Parts: sequence; C-alpha cells; structure tokens
Amino acid sequence: MNFLKKVLPGFIVLAIGIGVASTIIFFGPEPDSQKAEIMARTIRSIKAKTTDMKLFVKSQGTVAAKQVIDIIPQVAGEITYVSPKFVAGGRFEKGEMILKIDPRDYELAVVTAEASIAERKQRVMQEDAEAALAAAEWEELGQGEATDLTLRKPQREGALAALKSAEASLKKAMLDLERTEIRAPFDGILTEKTVDLGQFLNRGNKIGKYYSTETLEVRLPLTNRDIAQFDLAGLQSGNRQYGVRLTGQFANKENTWNARVVRTEGVIDVNSRILYVVAELKGQELFSPNDGMPITIGQFVSAEIEGRSFENVVRLPRESLRQGNQVLIVDQDNRLRTRMVDVLETNSDYIVVAAGVEDGDIVNLSQLGISVDGLLVETDAQAPLPDIISAAVAADENDIRGENNDD
Repeated sequence: MNFLKKVLPGFIVLAIGIGVASTIIFFGPEPDSQKAEIMARTIRSIKAKTTDMKLFVKSQGTVAAKQVIDIIPQVAGEITYVSPKFVAGGRFEKGEMILKIDPRDYELAVVTAEASIAERKQRVMQEDAEAALAAAEWEELGQGEATDLTLRKPQREGALAALKSAEASLKKAMLDLERTEIRAPFDGILTEKTVDLGQFLNRGNKIGKYYSTETLEVRLPLTNRDIAQFDLAGLQSGNRQYGVRLTGQFANKENTWNARVVRTEGVIDVNSRILYVVAELKGQELFSPNDGMPITIGQFVSAEIEGRSFENVVRLPRESLRQGNQVLIVDQDNRLRTRMVDVLETNSDYIVVAAGVEDGDIVNLSQLGISVDGLLVETDAQAPLPDIISAAVAADENDIRGENNDD
C-alpha cells in the first residue's frame, strides 16, 4: 500500500501530460511550410565568338652561319702580306685579299711554261714543213699510196700533243700564281687565325676559320604536334616557305628580326622525336626593322612561326579548358552544361577550338569542382579576350608578310 501511494501520483501526472500533448498535436494549428531557396553561384564567363585566324608555333634556337669553312692554301710558300683585317673578328667582302704568298717561284714557272710553248710551236711548224716536203718528194719519186709514217703524220701529231701539254703547263702555272693571293670566297668574318706574316706555308695547312655573313640560319626544333601546323610536303620539297619572327636580346636590349623557314632537315631525331626546320636570314633580314641592329652569329633567339590558317574557330582563355578537353557552357536556364571540344592549339594563354563551342555561347572561366553539371549560376562577363588576341596576331602577321615582301 505504501508503494502504491508513492507511485500512483506520478503515473497520474504523466497521463495528464500525455493527454494534453496529444490534444495539442491533433487539434492545434499546423505551422506554415517554407520552400528552400537555391542560391545561384556567381562565375566569370566569356562570350564565344567565331573568327578566322592563323596559328603560330613557338620554338627557339641559336643563330649560325650557313657556310663555315677552313681557309687552306693550295700552294706552298712564305707569307709576304697579310690584311690588317686578318684577325679574329675581321670582316671581309667577297673577293677581298686576306693574305699573299711569295709569288716569285710561280712567276718563274709561268715564264718557263711560256718558253716551252714557244718551243713546241716551233716544233709543230717544223713538222708541218717536213710533212709538206715528204709529200712532194713522194709525188715525184714514189709509187702507190704513201704511208702515214712516210708523210710524217705521227711526228706532227706528237708535236701537237707536246704543244697541248705545254699550254696545259702554262695554265697550271698561271693558276698556281693566282692562288698565291688568298681572297675571301664570300662576305664573311674570320673567327680564328693560325698563321701570320713571314710564316712558311705548306699546301693544305689551315690558316683560319671563316664564317659567312651573307646568309645566316637558325635550327628550330618542332614536336609532332607542331609539325601538324605546316604543309610538311611543300616545306621538304622547297615549294613552301613560312614567315618567322625571331626575338632575342643583345647589348641588353630586345630586338626582333624577320626570317623565313625554307626547309626541314628531313630526319626525325630518334631520341627526342623532334624534327628540325631551318629558318634563313639574308639581305635586309639580317637587320632588325626596329633600329637596324644586326643579328649575331651564336645569338640565342626565340621564334614564332606562322602556321596553318583556319576558318570559323573560337579562341578562348586557357582557364576555360577542363580535363578531358571539356568546357562548361551556360545554357538558357543559367545552368552549367559540359561540352566536349576539339582543341586545335593550346598554350599557357589561350586555346583554339574547332568544334564543340558555337558562336554566342557563354563559356565558364571560373575554377569549379568536378560535379558541377546542372549548377545554377550567375555570369560575370569578362572582356572579349579572343578578339584582342586575334587583332594582335593579325597585326604581327601583316608585319611579317609586309617586311618579307619588301625584301
């Protein structure tokens, strides 16, 4: 009894509380329902615009002379004259004398050869006279047909052969005399000399190294992807050339030079899988169109080669491209949609798209997560970067073509 007296009041209070709560739940007013609001995410975007453009391929290389030779005398003798320019760095024009070998031995050889010719001519004249005398005597005393030996024909042929040999000796003596003067075979610069005034030279001794300055070349490596931007068959056959702008620093100043890619080296490097093309400069191309600064042998330069032309392509900032050649397009409901694109060219600044993006599409530039397809967005339009870049490229292309045409 005492236990029931203690527990019973508690059960009564609990029952009353449950009853009141049930009454409130079943008969009380229902709370107003609220719909969850989806917030749009603000993104940077750009409006795609199709355009016609020419792609440019970047490379780099070192300026070198097209012709590099060792100057070697073809006759022996003592050096009796050297040009004041016969020093490392000396520049010569084509035909200008570099040094001279003592010519007296070769002058005497010319005199000897001339005397030998005079003697041989006299011998031919003598044989002609004796042959005529033999023919007259045979007509008076002989019977039948005279032999060649009787008419002295072999003797005359021998005299003529001796005369020709003497004339050849004279030409050889005169050629050796001419070779005592070593002249520049083309416009160039002497980079090394190994002899000097008074030294005796043997035939075949190297006297210096000579670089052509008439035509300079730059070997430019191209990857397999770069090569796709060119008409390789036309380039290898020499029927197609491409303009290239070279940029380099000299005397603490940056300059540009216009050149032409004229050929490939024809062989892919088996280690790097790279094909080298050769850019050539000559004439006014050797001087910068900006301030006339000459390009220098051994100078390192970067190159921008004009490639193929394309129509109706889209140029977009590099940050618009996602992994797997994808971009995000904002649809009519302001939601992001993934598009696969065909990328023609990509670098650190921009991409060039041939298919997958239409003219007027809004393209996302913001860095988002992986699963964003269908995300509601608000666009913050950016400056039309593709138009600005295209105009700059077109201006560069016109400059290269115009300056090359002037040459």
